[in-house]
Amino acid sequence: MSQCSSALGTEVGQWKFTDQIYADDTALFTSDATNWPSLLKMFDSAAATMGLHTSWTKTRVQNLGARPSASLVDVGNEQVKSVNRFTYLGSDLDSSGYCLPEILRRIGIASSVVGRLDNVWKQCRLSLQTKLRIYTSCVQSTLLHGADTWTILRADGKQLQAFHMQCQRRILDI
Repeated sequence: MSQCSSALGTEVGQWKFTDQIYADDTALFTSDATNWPSLLKMFDSAAATMGLHTSWTKTRVQNLGARPSASLVDVGNEQVKSVNRFTYLGSDLDSSGYCLPEILRRIGIASSVVGRLDNVWKQCRLSLQTKLRIYTSCVQSTLLHGADTWTILRADGKQLQAFHMQCQRRILDI
């Protein structure tokens, strides 16, 4: 080990950790699925220069859009599985490119938040303005998490609007 690399690391109490493995996610994009092996090899080489290691058992590839998904991608001696649905940074990505599964999942999560706040909605001492602020900060933020990546169709917008109206009726006790 060189003098430079032995100086690097993190000290916790009396222990010094010089080799750390991080549980981080990375997204790589290519328009041609035949590029996956070379792209993944280049990524692995670049990560190795920083002391990081690719976990091939956890690595997945996914085609987004109309292209059929590859069954397996061979990267050297390793095989990488292909998936049609993948959760990345808290959002479900479907290979079809549409976001309906993610919208339905988000409506379900936000609905559970609304249910847990039932005691708040029934409070007579809270003003409507306060209840709506709570709704915006707790429910809408949960519902719309990751929405900036969604491709919303008219029917999807109607489902989101229907959920929003249902929540408002619940808050107003209608």
